[in-house]
Amino acid sequence: MPETRGLPSLGPVRALADSSLAETVTSGPGWLRARIEEHVEAHGLAYPWWIPVLSITGQTGAVVSALSLRHQLTPPGVIALTIPMVLLPGVMMIGFQRHLPHLIETLAGLAAAAWLLTDPPSAGAALDTAPALLAFVTAEVVARDGVRNGLFVAGTSVAMIGAAAIGPGLAGTPVQLVDVLLGFVIGYMLLWQMRALTAERAARAGEYARATLAERERIAREIHDLVAHSLSVTLLQITGARHALRDVAGSTSAVDEVDEALADAERVGRQAMADIRQTVSTLADGPAAVHALPGGADIADLVAQMERAGLAVDYVESGDPRRLAQATGLGLYRIAQESLANIAKHAPASTARVRFTVTSRQAHLQVRNALPAGLTGDGAGSGLAGMTARAEQLGATLAAAPTGSDWLVDLRVPLRERNGVLSCPLRSGPGRRMAW
Repeated sequence: MPETRGLPSLGPVRALADSSLAETVTSGPGWLRARIEEHVEAHGLAYPWWIPVLSITGQTGAVVSALSLRHQLTPPGVIALTIPMVLLPGVMMIGFQRHLPHLIETLAGLAAAAWLLTDPPSAGAALDTAPALLAFVTAEVVARDGVRNGLFVAGTSVAMIGAAAIGPGLAGTPVQLVDVLLGFVIGYMLLWQMRALTAERAARAGEYARATLAERERIAREIHDLVAHSLSVTLLQITGARHALRDVAGSTSAVDEVDEALADAERVGRQAMADIRQTVSTLADGPAAVHALPGGADIADLVAQMERAGLAVDYVESGDPRRLAQATGLGLYRIAQESLANIAKHAPASTARVRFTVTSRQAHLQVRNALPAGLTGDGAGSGLAGMTARAEQLGATLAAAPTGSDWLVDLRVPLRERNGVLSCPLRSGPGRRMAW
């Protein structure tokens, strides 16, 4: 089957073919299907393999029937050469994996029809089937090359039918003209169906690409949050160990403190490595064993972990975070985790004041700490960008900016209750971010 002008190549979206087309393709002979599919794909078409086979079969059948009406089959006359004329494109494609130029293929079909029309069928034939060849050629050209070329071939076919009716004679001329019109309509329908299918596949390919990018960004945020939090805790533990060694060197209590701090740092590091491996493995191996992700109810444990690492935290919780949906709770947890990691990184000597409130209408997380003297920022770090992205996913309002002498992270997530579970509306619009 020849190509269609103006249609994009289907190579990048071939893997997204719809199931009905795949079922149709797998039902044909393997070797025939493979060769025809290669030919069709090479010309940027989206037709199933059986459509070019149907076109070649129809044209051959029309020629054989016309020759039979003219008694040119047994014994075959010279006019029987019209059979190889219409079969040549199929033989070249299937037998030799080559193709004729489209113009030659079209001219061969028109020439075969003209040759047949110059030799009227035997007396008594009610209807000549030679013009049916013109209908098949017209349908193929429309479906292949578009409406403009199809109109030219249809007009040529009508002229040939008219000349045959005036000259050698042609029975059923009105029916023959309707056949050509029907061929044009069928070709036009196939053309638009192919264009719609091509557009759908392209849209699905774009959707797949966007989903892949979004998943990669999500995994990147997860890895960033895990690494940033774990390193912050580890650095706090190591700092505490150094201070213990420096202040009370040689005492048993100092050794115990150092041992405990380094043990905590080792535990956090090992847990971070396990979490990172689990997250990254989804890229290469697909879903691994199911592990519970942290949620809103785990923020209290997060605060306790930071306190054990040496960060002073004043934590107040109200409401029931256990009612939060998993996705909503995870987003709140990650933002709290990133906020505390930033404090441990930039102001480890300050006190983090964390307020977490959950009602049936809203989840409110507020993390505040004193700004160290001379600390400035431009908001270009990936931490704030990650928090902003999570806030957008939650449909939340996020403010992250200096407030007087403090740095404030204020997150408000609207909630709705369904079956006792509180979840965010997941709006597509961005949350508001107030940066440095």
